[in-house]
Amino acid sequence: MPHNWEARVLFEEATGTLLCGDLFTHLGNHDPLTTEDIVGRAIEFESMFQHYSSLSPNLPVVLAELAALEPTTLALMHGSSYRGDGGAAIRALSEEYDRRFLSAV
Repeated sequence: MPHNWEARVLFEEATGTLLCGDLFTHLGNHDPLTTEDIVGRAIEFESMFQHYSSLSPNLPVVLAELAALEPTTLALMHGSSYRGDGGAAIRALSEEYDRRFLSAV
């Protein structure tokens, strides 16, 4: 699901932190931790660097499994980490990726 084979996504249960790898990657000089929207930033990045993420039929399944973990912190590798309803953010990202995948086929 991430853009390269060696990328990892890990969930730390005690703190509810999802180590997102390249999910939600975005550009810019932002605070290290935010409660503001990161989905829009990630979609903007995806639009700039098309095909950065591996958009495939398996993506919605994997993102649904990650959203079901209901993380409270999304720790990003590239961009501001997010504190809030991580499950909702993952579902919103999944909906956009699903829309992009379906329009590409």
